Amino acid sequence: MALEPQNLVNRFNSLSRQPVTRQLGLLLGLAASIALAMGLVQWSMAPDFTPLYSELSPGETGEVVRSLENSGIPYQLHNSTGLVSVPADKVHEARLKLASEGLPQGDGNGFDMLYKEQEMGVSSFMEKARYDRALEQELSQSIASLDSVRSARVHLALPKQSAFVRKKNKPAASVLLNLYAARQLTDRQLAGVVHLVASSVPGLEAEQVSVVDNQGKLLSSQNSNDDFAYTKEQFRFTQQLEQSYSSRITEILTPILGVGAVSAQVAAEIDFTMVEKTSESYAPESTIRSEQMEEEVTGSRTVNSGVPGTLANQPPVETTVATTPPEEGEEEKAQTERSSKREVRNYEMDKTISHIREVPGTLQKLSVAVVVDYIDQVNDQGETERVPLSETRLAEITSLVKEAVGFNEERGDSVNVINASFVAPPEMEAMPEASFMEQAWVWKAAKIGLSAIGFILVIFTVLKPLMQASSAPPPSAQPLAAPQGQGGMAYAGGPMAGGVEGGMPMGAMGEDQVTLGGQQQQLGLPAGTPAYQQQLNMARTMVEGEPERVAHVVKNWVAADG
Repeated sequence: MALEPQNLVNRFNSLSRQPVTRQLGLLLGLAASIALAMGLVQWSMAPDFTPLYSELSPGETGEVVRSLENSGIPYQLHNSTGLVSVPADKVHEARLKLASEGLPQGDGNGFDMLYKEQEMGVSSFMEKARYDRALEQELSQSIASLDSVRSARVHLALPKQSAFVRKKNKPAASVLLNLYAARQLTDRQLAGVVHLVASSVPGLEAEQVSVVDNQGKLLSSQNSNDDFAYTKEQFRFTQQLEQSYSSRITEILTPILGVGAVSAQVAAEIDFTMVEKTSESYAPESTIRSEQMEEEVTGSRTVNSGVPGTLANQPPVETTVATTPPEEGEEEKAQTERSSKREVRNYEMDKTISHIREVPGTLQKLSVAVVVDYIDQVNDQGETERVPLSETRLAEITSLVKEAVGFNEERGDSVNVINASFVAPPEMEAMPEASFMEQAWVWKAAKIGLSAIGFILVIFTVLKPLMQASSAPPPSAQPLAAPQGQGGMAYAGGPMAGGVEGGMPMGAMGEDQVTLGGQQQQLGLPAGTPAYQQQLNMARTMVEGEPERVAHVVKNWVAADG
């Protein structure tokens, strides 16, 4: 029932006549009720906040907060952790906005500090220390960019340069890695970290770099045996080669048989023996460099007699070798002769020296094992059943496998392809749907419902009693004596006699009686006096404030008068 303006004025007048303590109590209760209602409304309408970034430095946090304020995006800043949170529906928008501004851009360490203005009078020692610190920060940020590394710290031990070569100390480095949970560095990643640090510092060797994880475990091997390291590299190479062959087989058979219908394993025998050969050979045909020939002929001759000296005037007679003994009676005597011949030839020397070093890793033998699954086929009854492959089909698959791995019979390779029914993997259970209580709108509606219930409770348990108490008559009201022989409105000891709702306390006025009648002469007060007007206003206020209770009193009067 809406309150009329006159009723509001009467209530305000009644409240102003209350004691000061009651007025303060009513005002404080009203203010607390309003604050509680506003808090419930804000709590029900407040959005859920989600962390924007984790592990931001104070400088980065200030830049992010300033950008969020300029963009008008609401945020929350945790006082103890410094965590910045934004509404869940604005997380991606805020991150895109910050990324467009280049935030977060780091804490400004590393070589960025070299661009800052330096103080006057800085010593060379401080400049060297700042440079070393900047180098450590740069290395830390580079290592922290790895997927498995959350953060890293690098400590460099750089000795002072000395003019004496014999007294020169080697630099060293230590790296502390903070890895993500359930992650670890592979051997190649660890070697990459070591070589990254060693290559960034002049004169630093990889053996002088120590890597430790956040649990204090030494990851890098100091003074490792080269033979053992070489063996690990051989094993890694063999695994990669076998995996490559297996992938070839799977890729060529999957389009034919289907996904998951092929399983292949390859065992490779590789010769890692390192061979070095040195040979020296000469060419069979050579070039003559110089040649010297010498021939000598000596002998004695018997000729016919004649004029002395005539032989010198004649050319020498052609000599012949007598094959038959001279006949008897010839006058010419036997002739004898001796000759010698010598040749000297010098050839160019053609020599070839070869030094051959065979690279290890020669493939000696391949052993291939392939298993293919049965195929699904519809029988005469129209049912689907699993049947093995035919011999022709298996022969085709075997031929494909041999071609894929480069089968070499002379090398001793072997390929074995069998057909077997694969065990069907258990069906994955469907993801259970989110329960009713896990729905986001349920909690949102619950918050709104709780806020509405709290608001209603505040109205009926706080505001309504306060309004009723404000309309109660003050305890200083004067009693009215009931006129003789007249019906009137009286209450004493009834519901309207005590408490806030009943009007005036019994302890203050005893048995209060209120009488309304037409004969005012019996009250002992002339008409129009203030006491009469006050009582009349009180009666009107009671009728307007509690009409049901007044009606009940009137019924009692009628019943009492008969």
